[in-house]
Amino acid sequence: MTKEIKESITSTELTDDQATKLAQLISTIPDILKKTENPEYDEIFGYRINTDDQRYVSVPHRNEILNKFLAADGYDVALSTERIIKTLNWRNEFQPLHAAFEEQFHPDLNELGVITNFPEANANLHVITWNLYGNLKNPKKIFEKFGGGSDNSNTQRELPGSQFLRWRVGLMEKSLQLIDFTSKENNKIGQVHDYNNVSMFRIDPGMKQATKEIIEIFGHNYPELLSTKYFINVPLIMGWVFTFFKALGIINADTLKKFQVLNHGDLTETLPKSELPKSYGGGASGDDVKSLNKETIFSLDVGGEIKLSEYGQEMLKQNRETKNIDELSID
Repeated sequence: MTKEIKESITSTELTDDQATKLAQLISTIPDILKKTENPEYDEIFGYRINTDDQRYVSVPHRNEILNKFLAADGYDVALSTERIIKTLNWRNEFQPLHAAFEEQFHPDLNELGVITNFPEANANLHVITWNLYGNLKNPKKIFEKFGGGSDNSNTQRELPGSQFLRWRVGLMEKSLQLIDFTSKENNKIGQVHDYNNVSMFRIDPGMKQATKEIIEIFGHNYPELLSTKYFINVPLIMGWVFTFFKALGIINADTLKKFQVLNHGDLTETLPKSELPKSYGGGASGDDVKSLNKETIFSLDVGGEIKLSEYGQEMLKQNRETKNIDELSID
């Protein structure tokens, strides 16, 4: 059994002990589902987390996802079991696939994020989510309108979370449809936080609350999915940005090691120059007309082209029928 488990994991190499722990976790899937608030909800990142004989179950992808949960908890089966149960409960309640693929968000929010896919980039930096804080013309207004607080939650459809939170989770869920959990080169995503043109000297309280909430949700429910997080165009006078994240006290040391703070926006050391717009160090070389057309990062946004997995679509269909959740338009 250990040999079979090791062979099913192709994104990394497992020790015999780790493979044994993963086999143990897989064997308890029925018990895990029974302990959730809704045993019928067995989806994580668009994949079905269930036994081998169930329809839609891709054993290699299921094993890779469970292995990420195990790795995040140091291969402690008990801790990982608890985390998976909580994640399934959160996904059942929050409906992150609905946020990603069925909700329409205000243009002010859509201007804050982009998903790119660079086939020629370094390992595990092919897929990147961009947070464009320079487009926050009025942070206080944005977070009063879309940030935390019950007044901004989607009570009409009984969907939890502020509009900003649902938009940001949706961005994450979409990006995960582009990675290959079974690949060594593309089983994680990169993140870029761009502070170009950000003039504020302190983080708005609403932004601080929303940021803390996002970090907690991502830390609990999206384990081992971040390769590197870049904070770019950060002026020296805004050195508080990184200090702020450390001061939250909810980001573990391993994750903090993945943070890189740059006072410029040139990303050509890790991303192909020919695939980047000029604002991030890209530009045409010779007769590279393709590069000339990339004026802004929005010209590279693939978010609208991303398709949800077959089982993810099935789960959305089931939830429409059982929870009466329809398409949600946010004004």
